[in-house]
Formats: sequence, structure tokens, C-alpha cells
Amino acid sequence: MRAQVRATRRGEVEGRVVVEGARLVAEALAQGARLDLLLFSPRLGDRPLPPEEISRIEGHPAAQQVTDQEMERLCGGPSHQGTLAILELPAWTPRDCLRGDGWLVALDGVQDPANLGGIARAALAFGASGIWCRQGGARPQNPRAYRAAAGAFLHLPIAHLPDFEAEIEALGWPVWVASAHGDALGADWPPPGRAVLVLGNEGRGSSLALGRNVAIPMRGVSESLNVSQAAAVLLWRAQSALQAGGHPV
Repeated sequence: MRAQVRATRRGEVEGRVVVEGARLVAEALAQGARLDLLLFSPRLGDRPLPPEEISRIEGHPAAQQVTDQEMERLCGGPSHQGTLAILELPAWTPRDCLRGDGWLVALDGVQDPANLGGIARAALAFGASGIWCRQGGARPQNPRAYRAAAGAFLHLPIAHLPDFEAEIEALGWPVWVASAHGDALGADWPPPGRAVLVLGNEGRGSSLALGRNVAIPMRGVSESLNVSQAAAVLLWRAQSALQAGGHPV
């Protein structure tokens, strides 16, 4: 059991993620997630969850009870919430990420798992169709990414592409690259229709030789936003424009 958790946490088990915390596990179960392993300890009873959610955890077919001491070893410290699960993530293809009528998000070297999760959470909230990732970036199998995504990985298609730039070019959609040094967004951005929003590496930005660089206007001394914050702002504008049938409201 410990070896299974360690291997999954290190990303050695494809399509699986370790999820810690009573709330996250309860939400995953409520959304019909498939679990390979579900462990709970007596501390689960101290969590501020509705009784039916605690019962759902304890009564799951995969559930096993362990001691608080064993849970502490599995979670790496005494601050655990009495629950740990190994969750199966959906297997998405690049084509799955184009379903619907929303924008496509393309991540060009985003490395921080928390940023990947935050971007996925914003993408789901603001109607993006999915996320394409350049190979080598952060992956949904990282527990920090899953926590930051707040369950978005169960619903939003995400795929890693070996031919990242070629696939984007082949779409033939307008490409907008978020950049601190791009053209400041005006009130008429974006134009109507679907597009690709490219978000680059946290330090060096995007290396994509496609599209137009755009920047979010800011006041004060701030030079840039965190990449997940920028994603939320830009995707909100994109959704607003799609809903209005033209320029954002």
C-alpha cells in the first residue's frame, strides 16, 4: 500500500493521482470518480463534512480503515485530514480538447503544478474546450496540480502533444499569446469566434512562433500577473465575447 502511494505520487503510474483531504475526496466521489485505493482513519470523523459525505467515503467499496499513525506516514506529516485516495483521471485525446464552442488553451512549458491546476480551474469556469500541453510541462497526475484544479481535471479535457506547434498551426484558428510585452488589450478584444490562447513558461514565456502577443493592461507598479491569474482574466474576456456574439460586455 505504501509503495503504491509512493509510486503514484512520483508520477510513475500513468493516469493516476494521489488525492489527500476529506473535502477533495468527497467531491471526487460525488462526481463519480473511479478510485484504485481509498483509505480513511479515525480523524475523518473530526472533519466538518456533512454526515452523508463521511458515510460515502467510509462505505465506498474500495475503502479501507487505517490508523491515524499510518495515515500520517502515508501523507508525510501530522496535518492529514484522515483521508487519502488514488484516483483514476479520465484519458483524453487531443481531439477531445476541441469539443464544444469554447477557446482552446495551449500551455507552452508551464512547469508549476499549482499553475496548471489554477489554469484548468479557470478554463473550466470560463468555458474553454480543453487544454493542449507541450511535452515536458506539468501534468495532472501531480497532487499539487489536482488540489489547485479543485476537481477540474475530472471534466476538462487535457492532452500532451509531441507536435505542439504543428498541431496548433494546423487548426487554422487565431492564436493569441499572453505576454507581458505584447499589445495591450483594447475594449474590442477579442474578435468574435473561437481561438487559441497560449500561455507560456513562468520564467521565459512562450517560444511559439505563431500568433500575436497580447498583454493585460495594469495600473501601479506590477509588471505582470501569475500565469494562472492571466489565464482567468483572458478566458473571462473570451467567454464574454462569445456570449455577446461579438465584443466583450
